[in-house]
Amino acid sequence: MTPQPRHPQQTALILGVDDRAALSVVRSLGRRGVTVDVGCDFDGSIVPLSRHVRDTIRLPHAGTRPDEWLAALKAQLAATRYDLVIPTADNYLVLCVEHREALGALATFAIPDDRGFEYTYRKSRTFELAESLGVPLPRSLRVETLADLENRPAEFAAPVIIKPISSKVWSEEGRHNLDVRLATSEEMVTGILEKVLPVCPVLLQTFHRGVGEGVELLMRDGEVVAAFQHRRVHEPLGGGGSSYRRSVPLDPDLFRHATALLKALDWTGVAMVEFKTDLETGRSVLMEINGRFWGSLPLAVAAGVDFPFLLFDMLVNGRVPAERPAYKETIYCRNLVKDIDWLKRHVHADRNDPFIIVRSRRELLGDLLRLFAYRERFDTLAWDDLRPGRIHLTRYLLSNLQGAGTKLRRLWWRMHYGANPLTRRWRIRRIRRLLADRSGVNFICKGNICRSPFAEYYLKARLAEGGTAAIPVTSTGFIERVERPSPEAAVAAAQELGIDLRPHRSRLLSEADFRRYSLHVVMDLELFERVRETYPAYRDRLVFLEEARPGGGSGLEIADPYGKPLAVFERTYRRIAAAVDGLVALVPAPAERGNRPVSAGDALPNR
Repeated sequence: MTPQPRHPQQTALILGVDDRAALSVVRSLGRRGVTVDVGCDFDGSIVPLSRHVRDTIRLPHAGTRPDEWLAALKAQLAATRYDLVIPTADNYLVLCVEHREALGALATFAIPDDRGFEYTYRKSRTFELAESLGVPLPRSLRVETLADLENRPAEFAAPVIIKPISSKVWSEEGRHNLDVRLATSEEMVTGILEKVLPVCPVLLQTFHRGVGEGVELLMRDGEVVAAFQHRRVHEPLGGGGSSYRRSVPLDPDLFRHATALLKALDWTGVAMVEFKTDLETGRSVLMEINGRFWGSLPLAVAAGVDFPFLLFDMLVNGRVPAERPAYKETIYCRNLVKDIDWLKRHVHADRNDPFIIVRSRRELLGDLLRLFAYRERFDTLAWDDLRPGRIHLTRYLLSNLQGAGTKLRRLWWRMHYGANPLTRRWRIRRIRRLLADRSGVNFICKGNICRSPFAEYYLKARLAEGGTAAIPVTSTGFIERVERPSPEAAVAAAQELGIDLRPHRSRLLSEADFRRYSLHVVMDLELFERVRETYPAYRDRLVFLEEARPGGGSGLEIADPYGKPLAVFERTYRRIAAAVDGLVALVPAPAERGNRPVSAGDALPNR
């Protein structure tokens, strides 16, 4: 890396790629005359497009290559002087905290001390601290194995919040991004835990209906420097960050609880303390503490509390305002792209669902009309920095056009390969022709741990039952991760149908598989198109499993059940079994089979 010249102005390196916190920090510091570089490990980020960015430092991916990311960051810090380095997301924050000593010798970092990090990043420690201070909490239960569910108190039955003890966890497989989830049924509880528990323990929390509120603070040695509060207006129906929020006055009780938590940690830096408030009863409970910049930061800056520059001025120049900055109330801020998606889901939401808060048509109309009022702001769109927001919106519109194209392609394939009687006879003859060889069958799915292994083992069992001379049968996946077992839900669902998936380990699809096997069976359109594009010479050996189902099946695709509850696996496997039964009926008797291996492209003429 070529050393960059030192700059006489004050400088900051922002580690982040998201379109809310990272972009807001860049804009805040740039508007105040701070020279800003961005450390970016994602090529699609809009943050480097800001006019306030001097240079973009391309870093290896922190989640999959943390050691390389750290080495590249050290090289950059050794080559270029920065007055402050600000990680804006957990994946960067964790690495910076873990390597505090080595990085601290090269630059000043805006990160919590070890004790502060422990009590804000680890959710179980957060609740221990809150309980000791009398902060209202949901009831929590730590779960480390599925066996822990057997004797749990009734209050932790669904609906329940499932909160991983850490949102970012590293393992040999790379970084895992773990979200907080609301499980509304026991099937959802089991399905989510089967996916998360192999990575880390979770907290089950009692469900509290209400809206999210955040008390945002800048502290120095446990004393408040700046404060702000927001309330969510549009919350994702399944949980996660809000797409639309507004500034509200500081609630005395929430402010007292939030400051007590951070004062107990002798906190220096920024933090957002999140609560859930029932607007009917006024009762609030603590959700979590974010010990770094938060997703709703654009609203605070727009309303008048410039947290990024206040943090920079405090840590670099030692200055704090004489009084807490005032802010405008009832300022709204919208992430336009995320809010369009929210509206799509909201329109189709079940208004009788007791677990979600659905806005009335009158409220939605008011939200829409507010777009034309002066009190509306946007996360990415800014008059003095148009390019990031413009590119963000353009990409979204283009992706939706591509989505419409995908729907048209799916419709075409369904007409061609589905229950179309005009082509069914030709399709069945095609499958028979591909099977009329001793080369065998290869089932393909995304990861080769759920759908394709069940199809493989089920077909082997059916061929053995019929006393047929077994043809070679295997299964492969398109993800470059091998030797993975099938998840517990897959094993349990397969056992219900007499199939044992415990011995299975995932394999990666290769061209050698196409040379060896004559028939290759996929489950969905995405894999069908990817395989055709990757191995075009063998496109005529590729079929949908549903083509073999008697009558053409109930649909072209069989969705991936990965991460879903046991009941979804059971439905999926019953559907696969029915289609494989149809495939068995098409296997020619031994006397009908030829002895010549099928070569690429000779099964059928190219279409």
